[in-house]
Amino acid sequence: MPATKKLAAIMFTDIVGYTALMGSDEHKALEVLRISRDIHTKSISQFKGNLIKEMGDGMLAQFDTAIDSVLCALEIQRQAQQLITEKIRIGLHLGDITFDHNDIFGDGVNIASRLQSVADPGGIYISESIQKSIRAETTVKTNYLGKVKLKNVDYLVNTYAIVEEGLPVPTASKIKELKGKSLFHRLSRSVYTYIILLLLILANLPLVRNYFKTESTEIASLLILPFDNYTGDDSINYIFAGMHDALIGDVGKISALRVPSKRTADAYRNVGKSIPQIADELNIDAAIETSVSCYGEEICIQVKLVSVFPEEQQLWVHDFYIEKGQISNLSKKIAKEISQQIHINLTSQEEKLLAESKPIDPDAYEAYLRGMGYWELGTKPDLEQAMRYFQLSREIDSSYALAYLGISRTWGAYVQHGFLPYQEVAEKVEEARNNALLLDSSLVEIRAGMATKYIWGDWNWKKGEKEFLKAIEINPNYPFSQAYYSHFLAIMGDPEKGLPHSELALELDPFNTLYMSIHGQALKNAGKFDEALELLLELHEFEPDQGIGLPALWAVYQELGDTQKSYDLAKKIYSLKENELALKALEEGFEEGGYNMAMQRTAEMMISQRDSIYFPSWQIATLYCRAKKKEASLEWLEKAYTEHDSNMPYISVDPLFAFLRDEPRFQNLLKKMGLPLIKS
Repeated sequence: MPATKKLAAIMFTDIVGYTALMGSDEHKALEVLRISRDIHTKSISQFKGNLIKEMGDGMLAQFDTAIDSVLCALEIQRQAQQLITEKIRIGLHLGDITFDHNDIFGDGVNIASRLQSVADPGGIYISESIQKSIRAETTVKTNYLGKVKLKNVDYLVNTYAIVEEGLPVPTASKIKELKGKSLFHRLSRSVYTYIILLLLILANLPLVRNYFKTESTEIASLLILPFDNYTGDDSINYIFAGMHDALIGDVGKISALRVPSKRTADAYRNVGKSIPQIADELNIDAAIETSVSCYGEEICIQVKLVSVFPEEQQLWVHDFYIEKGQISNLSKKIAKEISQQIHINLTSQEEKLLAESKPIDPDAYEAYLRGMGYWELGTKPDLEQAMRYFQLSREIDSSYALAYLGISRTWGAYVQHGFLPYQEVAEKVEEARNNALLLDSSLVEIRAGMATKYIWGDWNWKKGEKEFLKAIEINPNYPFSQAYYSHFLAIMGDPEKGLPHSELALELDPFNTLYMSIHGQALKNAGKFDEALELLLELHEFEPDQGIGLPALWAVYQELGDTQKSYDLAKKIYSLKENELALKALEEGFEEGGYNMAMQRTAEMMISQRDSIYFPSWQIATLYCRAKKKEASLEWLEKAYTEHDSNMPYISVDPLFAFLRDEPRFQNLLKKMGLPLIKS
């Protein structure tokens, strides 16, 4: 059987002190080994694992899911605590492995093994890949230990310990040992080093002072944590949420900084993690902590800048006292102050974007913020409330651009959530959007929205690119622009050039499953199927029914030639859509002639039902493409072109259409749409 690769959770276990026990009491050692083997085999089987092999007193096992590996490890430790006095160490890692001749190899195996070797006796250490996969499991708690140097692993591994009653809690000295001693600490043990350092300091005092002033506080990425409300009035939290959003938006306009999104910042509210722990997880250099102590005619706000390298350190703190009428300019004022404190010279464009403008009526500002609070909830009654507040904001101050933006976004949300047809609100969306842009041309949400309309709605590549570039210039930290610009570049024939943009979107908003899906699609369109599969499987574990991620995963399995998993995902997708006709056609087709026939029969069913049920031509075309039916695929793609389907731009890049690219009819479609003529 040839070697195969897959993503899997790996478990390594070891009995602590077994070699010494074997030397002192062979009979007891063999009995401990027998009991341990029984515990392992039953537990691994219970949690659907695969016991690969025994290695002396340790075992190597593989699981299809991270959570199964963790639950199995916990069960092993519970049983071991009851049945033997010896302690077991366990290491877990989720990564690529190679199966060959009933054995497994790869970096994933090595990391699990090394984690086991440094774990506390009786403990379970896991890598970040496992922790990310199980973070939605509220029953499993973890303790972050830091970046750990593991033997024969050429990078630091973010490591966590599983927390449960009966398991050891890593001590501060243990954590320090895991992180390793610095070069300075090792050198400082020598008296000669002290003398050399002293001489160097005396000889280069100005240089040293300058180094510690600038290099040690160099900040290129900054997380703005949620505002703390110390006013005693929780009813105005919506105001502070809006101020938080505004500050992220304004600091995000500084191109020299990477600023994670509000969603990411909100994920760290009340999680009990230190700033260095958060910094390790998000790969950031510093954080902003903000607290509001009074909110009335005067607003009292304290802002702190905290760095994390070489250790947590408060670099700056400032109290802002402003009149309520100046609240709309507060975030710009703070953003400029932050740039000065971290020694960033703003560009002329950034100076312009962060310049204070005419103050907005504070009642209009509060009405807008209250509207945003309802808008984010997304239900029909909440959207109705949001619209009332946005309209109230506009009535109070008709020159307030954000009020029009809120109205435009709310009409769009009615369509997005299926409450109203697009045709009914299209003019209202455009009217409000144009008014907002007329009042404030720097609204990145409007620019990015216009870019997507030009690309996927109008197929106007030139205008779309112009708006994307303008949106990115205004705020390079707005993940929506970066994500969709990545797909635009792919559509224009350069998917590799687009990848850094979708990757940046995911860095800016790592908990956003939409951006995980978009980056997975970008990887797939660039031909990086294994990387796409790894990311989309991680998404699938985190949110199994994500509407964009599932079709993307289906597409990747198709490109990898795994027809069974492609078929299973197709069934799941149509099941979630409650499309019984499609499910029946899939199953009958698969039984008749396998995967290709299942796709063909489903397409034929949709065509037969089009008089009573609307099935887009694009959907029928892609099914015929999966079935590898050239003529039918071309016929329905031409229909999708006539219908101006918003998915049509992807024909230039999606590997699903690779078998059609030399066909004259397909080339004609590309030419009519102004897309690059890419041949297979």
